[in-house]
Amino acid sequence: MRSIRAYLVVLILSVVCLSNFIAALRGYQNSLNSADTLVNRQFLERSHSLSTLIKDNRIIPQNLFDNDTLFQIWQDKNLIARSGNAPDYLFSNIDNDFHMVNYNSQRWRTYSVNIDQQTAIVVAQRYDFFAAMVEDVLLKAIIPIIWVLPLLGIIILLVIHIGLNPLRKLANTLSKRNADDFSPLENDNYPKELIPFVTALNSLFQRLSEAFEIEKRFSADAAHELRTPLAALKVELYNLSKEADNHQKLGQLGNLVNRMGQSIEQLLAMHRVSLDINHADITDCNLINITSDVIAQLYDHIEAKNQHIALTGQCSTFPGDAFALEVLVRNLVDNASKYTPEDGIITVTLSDSRDDIRLRVEDSGPGIPESEYTRVTERFYRVGGDRHNSGVRGSGLGLSIVSFVTRLHGAQLFLSHSEKLGGLAIEVLFPKHRVAHNT
Repeated sequence: MRSIRAYLVVLILSVVCLSNFIAALRGYQNSLNSADTLVNRQFLERSHSLSTLIKDNRIIPQNLFDNDTLFQIWQDKNLIARSGNAPDYLFSNIDNDFHMVNYNSQRWRTYSVNIDQQTAIVVAQRYDFFAAMVEDVLLKAIIPIIWVLPLLGIIILLVIHIGLNPLRKLANTLSKRNADDFSPLENDNYPKELIPFVTALNSLFQRLSEAFEIEKRFSADAAHELRTPLAALKVELYNLSKEADNHQKLGQLGNLVNRMGQSIEQLLAMHRVSLDINHADITDCNLINITSDVIAQLYDHIEAKNQHIALTGQCSTFPGDAFALEVLVRNLVDNASKYTPEDGIITVTLSDSRDDIRLRVEDSGPGIPESEYTRVTERFYRVGGDRHNSGVRGSGLGLSIVSFVTRLHGAQLFLSHSEKLGGLAIEVLFPKHRVAHNT
């Protein structure tokens, strides 16, 4: 596993070394230029000294300069004076300029100047002395840097270690958490570079908390809802074992089994919608097609009660979860059919506005008192309990599921009295643009 600390140390040291190398290279070039200027000045000074001696008619000694320097004095193309290490032939062109020449297996830098029409001076210096001087300057600058690099590496390592303290603190905080602790981390305690990471962790904690809460609710709902029919089933089974005529008891037993099956189906539907709330498969949904399919699936049940159902209107597509919308429509239509008496009427109307898509389900059943509108969307709540005036037994989950799906889609749910049919009217307004859900 690659270490961030080692990676940063190597990277920073590499950048420092590269920067020092570039600086040293630049310094070397500057040293060359400075040394070149200095040597040129020395050439001018030495040629001026020789010119002064010639004009004063003084004797010019052969060892006037160091061994690394030589000179020649020419007059009317005759060599009249030279240093001991200079050749007896013209060493360089006489053109008042600097040149590089090879002599005695060495590289020499020369300068020639005419002091009058008959007399010329040639001065030369070994180039290796010049290069050695530049290298000496460069080494004096580089060697301290090389010595300080290990110390710099240790300092960088310590600084990075200190800089990574917030990350270690975060890891320590997470390691000490209980498995069921999904509370958010405090953003104020961490540097801004870690804020996106902490925010992502908090988002993950929230989703995990919701998922665990959904599981807890499902377990509680299942235990709560199945306990009563199972207990009643045990009683009926006991009675069946004691009585000779069991036809009535068998009918009651069948009703209990049907009720328990319906409760299980609704619990499973709510559970799946709950699990999908953070991973909803959002697509462009056609509510007309979804509603038509649901009515077709429930038509046998509706026809058995000789009820009349009508689907009218048109609407455009909108972003939503097709499965959740099917569960919503199924519960609305099923509830309407369940609580509407035989020969009753159910209407499903779809309409389209600039911002919303409206789904309205009305029936000719007994309806719900206005004072109960806010409570019927609570889980397991039924108006009148099992003594509902319709005589229909239910689980109290249908409208709770409807309310849950509306929140999933950022929609609005309205309950009212149907002026046209006299029963309950339920209206859902879906936004045409995706709205974040609020559970």
